[in-house]
Amino acid sequence: MMALNASSNASPSKVKEVLTRGRKDMWNAPLSGYSAVILEPYRDFVLDPSFAIANIILPPMTRHPHVDSVFSTVLYYLLAPLRVLYRAPTEDSFDLRDKARNDIIINSKAGISVPFRPPSDLASAIRGALAFIISATADIVGTIMDRQKMMKWFEAVTEFKAYLDMSGVGDELQEAIYKPLMCGRLLDNIKILNDCQEVMYADRCQAIQKVSAEELADDVSKGKRMMRFATAAYGTEMIRSALDRDAESHHLENQTKAIAFHCNILPEHVQILYVDDGGDMKVLRHYVAIDHETKSVVLALRGTLSISGALVDMQGMDVNYCCGKAHKGIAEMADNIWNESGDKIINLFNENETIKDYTFVITGHSLGAGTASLLNVKVHLERPLGNRTIKCFAFAPPPSYCIDPNLNDAVAKASIQSAIDNCIGYLHDNDCVPFLSVSCIRRLALLMDTVDNVTESMWFYRRFRLFWEYEAIPDDLLKSVQLAEQNGTVTTRAVDGASNLEIPAKIVIWMKKNVGGSFEAIGCSPDEIAELNVFCCQDMVSDHLPEQYEDALDALMLCSDTDGGSK
Repeated sequence: MMALNASSNASPSKVKEVLTRGRKDMWNAPLSGYSAVILEPYRDFVLDPSFAIANIILPPMTRHPHVDSVFSTVLYYLLAPLRVLYRAPTEDSFDLRDKARNDIIINSKAGISVPFRPPSDLASAIRGALAFIISATADIVGTIMDRQKMMKWFEAVTEFKAYLDMSGVGDELQEAIYKPLMCGRLLDNIKILNDCQEVMYADRCQAIQKVSAEELADDVSKGKRMMRFATAAYGTEMIRSALDRDAESHHLENQTKAIAFHCNILPEHVQILYVDDGGDMKVLRHYVAIDHETKSVVLALRGTLSISGALVDMQGMDVNYCCGKAHKGIAEMADNIWNESGDKIINLFNENETIKDYTFVITGHSLGAGTASLLNVKVHLERPLGNRTIKCFAFAPPPSYCIDPNLNDAVAKASIQSAIDNCIGYLHDNDCVPFLSVSCIRRLALLMDTVDNVTESMWFYRRFRLFWEYEAIPDDLLKSVQLAEQNGTVTTRAVDGASNLEIPAKIVIWMKKNVGGSFEAIGCSPDEIAELNVFCCQDMVSDHLPEQYEDALDALMLCSDTDGGSK
């Protein structure tokens, strides 16, 4: 039985019904031929996000029954042109679709390849951005209508600013970012730093490799499956951006069905679903599902997809947590999630005989990965599930934890080490998030400031030539950046709240993209990852997207299967 928890249980409105019905009819419309060339992108990237945002904004504005009735009538007639363009399927169209589906099944059995055109990288990126916009809109609307949530926002921003002022980190960021921004050379500095880093970081992941690709094969295989659970925690909009197979509209008509379809499980196996439209600074969206294929009960946590999530990320100062130091915002989130759903998870294991021996798996992406890794430490240390095997798969996790080096409790130390040994981290190519600790940001600010100290005396024309690579990076500038890189951890002064946090995992699998487009799995030590700097490049944000992680893991598995078949 699925338990549904939501922060708001607003009564259904007629406006919401009209919008929901219109959106459903639009997705059910059978498009083909030249009409599909125009109407499909218009539906995917304009109409569907508009419906989603209207579904968030309009119902709260039309709470009064009379206003709701009038608005719903007006909306119904305003949507009439769309009903003409995207005609709801008739019985005949359903018959044709069923016939086509039967033809596909027959052809598949006969060994004929059925073509499928998955979303392009650009389409996936656009859909991912639209998912963030929709979620952020819901977050803002929820904040405007919820005074307590608004106060949490102000408290988080005020606390973050106070930390920057007190620690002096704000002054470092001002020198590195704000000053060149006001002088119009920030973009030049970033591009010049990128050129320097391309020389310095040519083989940096290979230099810290600890485990061979052959030894990582099992972790890559498990990660491929668990990444789907992590993506599904973002909701239907993000699932659409990551789809790699045909889906009918009924597969994505609600959260539960969308999760089940993407994870290749049955809808009834989604047991607990916590959904808060937009975002919540207290509890991340998450769900619990039973995966009989891997004999696991999976807790999947959503990453940053709202302003509330970004504010949690910003609280990167450290606090005491589980016999060590941890990222403040993520540590509070881990505690809150277990307070919200921990008892339900324990009851699920106790009440279901078929899963009594199943492994408990915690997974997530981005903020969800950081929270999953800290929650993994927490449940290993506090043992609320007894001796049950607990695993963690963290995709794009930010550095979030370091154990107290003076810890003398042998039992606690063994529990924490067990948590770390049962956690695997994943890093995709140039993704910047797995490096983003306070310490790393300060080292990056030092590099930016080093570049700015040279470029501030340059004429604009010289910076222009360096930016567009008409001129090579001067040797003195490259040497200055290299020296700052080498001495970064020594020259930056110690400040409170800036411990050297790491990803609490046994190994971090760095999925490095080669020149030809293939991927290589490189097993790296988390403590050495923590000492590296962010690689400032055009891919450092796009490489963070969930669908990029799914594609990289798929490519690694395909390469593994090909190599295995050729031996």
